[in-house]
This record gives sequence, C-alpha cells and structure tokens, in this order.
Amino acid sequence: MQKNNSGLTKIKGCTEKVIDVMSVVLLLFIFILGLAQVIWRWILNDPIVWSEELIQLTYVWICYLGWTIAERKDSHIRITAIHNMLPKSAQKWVQLFCHVLTIVFSVLMVYYGIKLVGAGAKRTAVSLKLNYAIVYLMGPITNFIIIFYEIAAMIECWRIGPRDYRDKGGDEE
Repeated sequence: MQKNNSGLTKIKGCTEKVIDVMSVVLLLFIFILGLAQVIWRWILNDPIVWSEELIQLTYVWICYLGWTIAERKDSHIRITAIHNMLPKSAQKWVQLFCHVLTIVFSVLMVYYGIKLVGAGAKRTAVSLKLNYAIVYLMGPITNFIIIFYEIAAMIECWRIGPRDYRDKGGDEE
C-alpha cells in the first residue's frame, strides 16, 4: 500500500513541477512579448500585429494554471464564519461535500472542454495561424488535474479530518 502512495506522491510532485515551470515560462513569455510589442510600436514605429492576440491566448493558459495551483495549495477564497462554528464532524462532511461539488464541476469542464476543443479545431486565430483547439485544450487538461487534487484532498479529509482555517488569518499555506 505504501508503494502506491509513493507512486501517487511522485506523480503529484512531477505534475506540480511541470505546472509551476509552465506558469513561470508563460508569464515570462507574456512579459517579453509585451515589452517587444511596446518597443516595436513606439520606438521602431512598426507594431507586431499578432503579439496582442498571442498574449491574450497565452493569458488563458496562465489563468487555468493559476486555478490549478490555487486548488493544489487550497488557497481559494472562502468564507468560513459559519463553517468554523460547526463541530469537527460536521466540518468534515461540509468539506467532503465541497470536494465532491468541485469534482462534479471539473468533470463537466472536462466533458464540455473536450467538445470545445473539437469546435476550436475548426477555427484559427485572426492574426496568427494558431488553431483554437490548442488554446482550448488547457481547460480539460487542468480540470483533469484538479479532479486528481480534489480526490487527494477528499482522502486526506476522510483520513485525517477537516482542515482548520481558523488560525490561518487568510493565508492557507
């Protein structure tokens, strides 16, 4: 049993590293491309026509990656005033219910995201020869990862108990 847990831990660790590196690389890419866009437009008087659209499409990927990172770190915004007043057993069931809702939402996002990828395969960006399926593919991928994180959080909640956000002061790390 420990071996399976170790394998899952390795997969989770590898996934986290890939997501973190992709986030940094894409943010750096947006920064450099935005800077180049300004330089070419205002200094060289020859704007890069496709740069703004590529920045917007890359930003979509960064938003999905950010959602995945927030899910992994359990740092989404939450209002816990009533939750904190409940007994631990009730808190556990509320947290499990929230995990189930997130999984259901993510399953729907994967399902409809795959349909969107199919629809996006028929479209290309206006100023780029970029197929929209590539942009839309990030939705199903990240939601599949979020399902994995949520299942791990459910198992943790079931085995260890509910997370206590009372003394965190808004910082869940």
